[in-house]
Amino acid sequence: MFKLSMFLRLFLIVCSIFVFSGCGSGLQKSEDKNAGELKSEIISEQLQKEHSELLTKANQELSNINQKIRDLNDKIHTKGGKLTETQNKAIDEIEEKRTSVNKRMHEIKNISQEEWVNFKTTFEKDIDEVKIKIDEVINEL
Repeated sequence: MFKLSMFLRLFLIVCSIFVFSGCGSGLQKSEDKNAGELKSEIISEQLQKEHSELLTKANQELSNINQKIRDLNDKIHTKGGKLTETQNKAIDEIEEKRTSVNKRMHEIKNISQEEWVNFKTTFEKDIDEVKIKIDEVINEL
């Protein structure tokens, strides 16, 4: 009888430990899930902020590019509208790149975290290339 009651007590203790340790791991999983969701929200907010910043920068840059194109057109008309084949090709490249940048500007808000760095780098590089090409053509005239 003594052995049986000792066995039952020991069995209850082991079961209690098992049950309580299971509750703790469930709590840990819940905490881990909440931490993961919080981290995702922070990343999402940061990404949205970066989207907005790039969109603002892109709008300003495109405004500057459009002004340079007006300046270029004025300079072409002042010179009599005569351009070299190289200048015409550069203007075609500028227009093509500017159209691409404008199209991608409308996609900024839809870019995922995984694609963001590559998109942003390429987008900014393309804007810089447009500005450089416009300046080159203007300086050649």
